[in-house]
Amino acid sequence: MRWAALALCLAIPFTNFNVTGMALAQDHEQALQSLLADAAAAQSRGDFSAAAESYRKATELEPTIPEFWANLGLIYHEAGRSADAIQSFKQAIRLNAALYVPQLFLGIEYLKTQKPDAALPLLETATRLNPRDPLAELSLGKTYAMMNRGDRAADAFWRAIRLAPNDGNAWLGLGTVYLKQVDSDARLMTSTYNHSPFVSLRAAETFAEEGKLVEAENAYKAAISSASPAPCAHAEFGIALLREKKIAEAREQFKTETRTESHCGLATLGIAVAEAAEEHPEAALKALASIAADDAGFIQSNLHLFHDALSADQAKALADLARKHQSAGDFSVDLGSIVEQAFLSDTLPATEIEEAETTQAARAPLPTDAETLYAAGMYAACDQVLKPELETLNSAQQQLLASCSFYTGDFLTTSKAAQRQKANPATLVRGLYWETKADQKLAVATLTQAGEIDPNSPRMHVLTGDVFRQKRRWSDAEEEYRKALAIDPASHAARLNLAIVLFTELKTDEAFELTKSLLAEAPEDPEANLLAGEILVQGHKFEEAEPYLSRCQDLDPDLVPRLHVVLGQVYAATNRISEAISEYKLGLVSDVDGSIHYQLARLYEKSGDKNDAAEEIRISQQLRKRWDDQAHTAIEQLSTDTSRQ
Repeated sequence: MRWAALALCLAIPFTNFNVTGMALAQDHEQALQSLLADAAAAQSRGDFSAAAESYRKATELEPTIPEFWANLGLIYHEAGRSADAIQSFKQAIRLNAALYVPQLFLGIEYLKTQKPDAALPLLETATRLNPRDPLAELSLGKTYAMMNRGDRAADAFWRAIRLAPNDGNAWLGLGTVYLKQVDSDARLMTSTYNHSPFVSLRAAETFAEEGKLVEAENAYKAAISSASPAPCAHAEFGIALLREKKIAEAREQFKTETRTESHCGLATLGIAVAEAAEEHPEAALKALASIAADDAGFIQSNLHLFHDALSADQAKALADLARKHQSAGDFSVDLGSIVEQAFLSDTLPATEIEEAETTQAARAPLPTDAETLYAAGMYAACDQVLKPELETLNSAQQQLLASCSFYTGDFLTTSKAAQRQKANPATLVRGLYWETKADQKLAVATLTQAGEIDPNSPRMHVLTGDVFRQKRRWSDAEEEYRKALAIDPASHAARLNLAIVLFTELKTDEAFELTKSLLAEAPEDPEANLLAGEILVQGHKFEEAEPYLSRCQDLDPDLVPRLHVVLGQVYAATNRISEAISEYKLGLVSDVDGSIHYQLARLYEKSGDKNDAAEEIRISQQLRKRWDDQAHTAIEQLSTDTSRQ
C-alpha cells in the first residue's frame, strides 16, 4: 500500500534506526487499517458521526490520499453536513481531478445549495468520467433546468432515462422541463409576438383543446384573417366548426385549406369525418383507409382532434364497419380501434416518446424528396428522410421536418426541429409555435410515465396541478396540490402553487397564510415574496408590500415583468412618481389590455409631461379596443349560438 511504501524514505545506515523506522511504518499502517475498518463498521450501522471522525483521522495520518477525502466527503454528504462535505470534496479534487466521486458529489452539493453555475462544470466532468451512471445525468439535467436551459436539461434527462428506464425522478424531471418550456414559450409568444398569425393559431388551438369552442372559433377567425395565415389554420378552424356541428361551414374551411396548396392532411381528414357526420360511413371509411395507407401514425395522432364531432352512435357504426372490412382482409390497419379511441374514449392516444429508428419500413420504393412525401400525406416517410440530417437542414427543411414529425406523432423530433428554428430570428416565432405543441405532448406523456412508475409521489400531484393551472382549471389544480400536501405537508412546491391558485381564486386569507409559512422557512424565496407582495397590494397595503417585493432579485425571468408592475403600483400609491414610471415601463411587455399604458399616462400627467401622457393614452386605447373587440365578438357569438339552440 502507498503508506507502507513511505517507510522506504526513512532508511538510515544504522541498523537500530532501520528497525525502529520499520516498526513505525507498521504502526502507521495498522492505525490506518483500524480507522478504515472503524469507518466501514460505523457507516454500515448508520452512525455517520463516528464514520466521519474515523475518516477525518485517516486524512490526518495520510493527507495526500484523495480517496480518503472523497470518502470523508461522502459521509458528510450522507449526514447532511454540506459545508464540510464541500471542503472534503474540494480537497480530493485538488489531489486528483480525475476522481469521479468527488466531482459528482461536489456538484450535487452545489445543486442542493442552489448554486447551479458552480455545479455545472463538476457534473459535466462527472458525466465524461463515467457516462454510465444515471445519477450524474439526472443531476446534470436538474442543473440545466435550474439555469433555464431547457434543451440541455431535456437531453440530460433522456440520457438518464436510457440508463435507468424505471427511474421516476428522471421522468418527472423531464416532464417538468417540457412543462416549463411550454409556459416560457407561451409567455414569450403572447408578450412579444402577439401579432403573429402563429400566436393567434396557438391561442385557438389551446381553446379547442379545452373544449371552449366559441373562443376557439373567434381565435381561428383572427388566425385566418392574416395576409399569410399559418399552415393548417383553415383546416383547424374547420375542425372546430365540425365539433360545433356546423358541417357546411367546416367543409368550406377544408376546401379553402386545400386551395392554399399547403398540403395539410388535416383538411383531408376533416372531409372524411364530415362524411361520417352526415351519415355516410362507407364514404368516410374509404377516405380514412386511404389516409391510413399513406401514414397510419397520422390517423392515430390526429383523429382525436375531432373527438366530439360525431355522436356515439355514428362513431360506433363507423368502428363496426371498419372491423367488418378488416375481417374481410380489406385493411392492414386496425381502423376500428383507432376510431373507438378517438371518439368513444375519454383518454388521449398514447404518445410515442422513445426515439424512433431512422430506417424506412420495407415497402414499395418511395421518393426521397421530403416535399413530395409531405404533399402525398406520407408524413412518417418524410420524417425518416429528414430526421437524420437535422443538424444541417435549412430553415425551409426545418419547417417541413417539424410538420412531418408532428403529424406522424414523432413529437421528440418536432421539439428538436423547433429548437433549431428558434435559434434563427427569421423563424423564431414558428419555432416557438411548434415547440409549444410538441413539448405539451411530451410533457403529458413523460408525466404519465412518471405517474405509472410512482403514482403516489407528491411531486406527481404537483406537476399534474401545474398542468391544470396552465390550462386555467383552477379547482382541479387546487385539488391536485392538496393531494400532494396530504402526502407531504412540508412540500414547498405544493404549498407555493396552492397559494398561487388560491390567490387567483380570490381566497386571499388562506393564500397569505400559506405564503407566510413558506417565508418563515425561506425568507429570501423570490416567488413567495412576490406573491406576498401581490396579496398585500391587492388589499391596498402598499407600505407593507414593499419589503417583500424588495426580496425578489433572483426571480424567474418570466415573472420579472409582473414584479415591475406591482412595484409600479406601490411607488405610485406612495407618491414616488419617477420610480413608478420606471417600473411600469419595465413591465410593459405584459400589457395585453392597455391597463399598464393607462397607468403610465396618469403618472405622466401628474409629472406634467403631457406629450408622453397623450402617447400612452393612445396606445392604451388601441390595446383596449383590440381587447374589447375580441370580448364582444365572443359574446355575440355566444348569443347567436344560444338563440340557435
